[in-house]
Amino acid sequence: MRIIKSAIFIAGIAVVIAQTLIIREGLTLFGGNELVSGILLCFWLVWTGIGSLIFQRLYLKKDPIGLYSFLLFILSLSLIFSILFFRFALKIFSLPFGEIIGLDKIILISIILLAPTCLVSGALFPAASKILSPQKVYLIEGLGSFFGGLLVSFILIHLLPPFGILAVTVSLLIFIALIISRHTKLLFISLFPLIALLKIYDIEMCLRKIEMGGQNLIGLAESRYGLISVTKFDSQLNFYTSGVFDFSYPDLYTAEETVYYPLLLHEYPQKVLLVGGGMVTSITQIFKHPNVKNVIYLELDPVLFRVGEHYIGENLKNIKNLEIVFGDARYYIKNTNKRFDVVIINLPDPSNGQINRFYTKEFFGEVKRIMNPGGIMSIRITSPPDIISPLFAQYLRTVYNTLKFSFKNILILPVAKTTFIAIDNATNYKNLTNILKERINQLNLNLMYVNEYYIDYNFTSEKLDYFKGGIEKSEGSINTDLKPICYYFSTILWGMIVSENLKKLFIRLFKLNPLFFLFPLAFIFLFFKHKCIIQFSLFSIGATQISIEIILLILFQVLYGYIYGWIGAIIAFFMFGLAVGTFYYIKLPLSKNNLSTALSNTTFLLVLYTTFALLISIIRLPGSNIIIPILIFIGGFLGGLYFPLSVEALGEKKAGILYGLELIGSSLGALVTAVILIPVLGLIFTLLIFIIINIIIGYGLRVLLPQKI
Repeated sequence: MRIIKSAIFIAGIAVVIAQTLIIREGLTLFGGNELVSGILLCFWLVWTGIGSLIFQRLYLKKDPIGLYSFLLFILSLSLIFSILFFRFALKIFSLPFGEIIGLDKIILISIILLAPTCLVSGALFPAASKILSPQKVYLIEGLGSFFGGLLVSFILIHLLPPFGILAVTVSLLIFIALIISRHTKLLFISLFPLIALLKIYDIEMCLRKIEMGGQNLIGLAESRYGLISVTKFDSQLNFYTSGVFDFSYPDLYTAEETVYYPLLLHEYPQKVLLVGGGMVTSITQIFKHPNVKNVIYLELDPVLFRVGEHYIGENLKNIKNLEIVFGDARYYIKNTNKRFDVVIINLPDPSNGQINRFYTKEFFGEVKRIMNPGGIMSIRITSPPDIISPLFAQYLRTVYNTLKFSFKNILILPVAKTTFIAIDNATNYKNLTNILKERINQLNLNLMYVNEYYIDYNFTSEKLDYFKGGIEKSEGSINTDLKPICYYFSTILWGMIVSENLKKLFIRLFKLNPLFFLFPLAFIFLFFKHKCIIQFSLFSIGATQISIEIILLILFQVLYGYIYGWIGAIIAFFMFGLAVGTFYYIKLPLSKNNLSTALSNTTFLLVLYTTFALLISIIRLPGSNIIIPILIFIGGFLGGLYFPLSVEALGEKKAGILYGLELIGSSLGALVTAVILIPVLGLIFTLLIFIIINIIIGYGLRVLLPQKI
């Protein structure tokens, strides 16, 4: 049996590596959006649950060890299919690279590429449960997943590109499948995938070129923040981060519009803070202003900076009076003692949670703290400069309202990107065009685009009045860390939700009173009958666990800036918690003779766990970078304890069905939480919903079930 335990352990390693690779590939293909993570996780769990349910119903009489070996071999092939499908998906569906993909296509691609891998991985648990007890299988798989998460996060992704990691994983699966099936003479077959390692970087480049639709890809680099791709068209270089267009070079037009409006509106800007976008000549443009003495440039990713310098051919570090700081810009702004005259936020639109952190009430307050009296901050949003739809007006009004919490005076400039100029004084800027033109002349600035002609064209009184009026008439909201409204607007407006009916539905949901979302909880009482409540509770536990995990990931990102490099480690913490919870059930005394009480108590522990997550969201305790992984571990622990208790209550023959129910509950929790609850209700109200759900279920388990099952 030792070799079987080893095979189950290796299967756990392989599945979590596959999950990590697929989520990272999905973030790259679909634009780094957390909604994408929720969708991928949803369908991963749905297909895995279906695989478990189907296998449980087959009643196969074949040799269980031989069957498990066969499933491991099929899993190795299905992994290759899933990762390859990512690379060919845009070509198959005739989709452009670098643009936001519609929600319908994201769902379709996810369903197709995840189906084979997840159906097989779902069958592994009930198949192994025919050899060992389900509780032991759950424990060993969890330990394997924990080890696999650490392996991929801290070793493999630093040594190999994705297809190299895939080759190693496939080789390992084939090797253990041949071992347990006693086909040792064929072990040499397991070495075949490793041959790819000899030319793995060439293979990776070739497949990325296919994924990018024939663009002239000249460079690739993987960092803990995302995949960096560099393409070339004529003399223009284009840089993409995780599949999303980042910047082009040369791009003088964008550089001038980004930096000169805030610089010109300040009477005497000496100290400037630039957040992002320095590689598009923004830094050199800032130093053209004769009054500027010092510039600090904040860049999250040092790999992106090195790649940019290499291909652009500039050495920005040699620029006098420029300080470059690598790391999370928000962390720097929150902790620095330096003060600035002008702060320029030059980041992409808030199309994901990572960028949304720089458009929130909390962030704008942090920026105001580091500004000198009369300081100016600018931030830009992509929007039509001439015609504003009601939804766009609502989006821009939300940014305006959020800025108003910290700044007295907000100017809205309808240029290539809507530019918000936030000023910490009540100065009147009615003669905006004259101020800009006079200062250009006074400073003898020879600008290509921000000049008198463009200023007269962009800032006519009719255009400014139309733009301002459209925004002021709309009903905006407030964008906060815990209720990312701008992320929600960006998702709807820029193509991810392409169906007009779906857009209207999302807008209606946004307008609903949050209390409306509590009414469906009454349906839980329909499951309040003997034993049926256990199945529903397992479904609910899965939904709660995965939803809180998503919320904790968002909190982690709000506080520390990125999750791309932590995906495998976070999965590992959760799976380790599952394993420890199951081990606790197997080895330590537990009231197994009073299972209804044990199930109820575990549910109430989940309520306490969710409540603590809510407090973390509100209070932001010091050391949250340690507390959040511990909470993810605790969530896994409670799930690892609850599942074997449910199996004990309903019988080992139903282990596969219960496993499938838990996974399907998790999948729906991931989808509803990521797509609806968090953007519409925010983190706090979402957590309150899950607290209420589990209080009701815990009550049902305690009162309505017999004391002994």
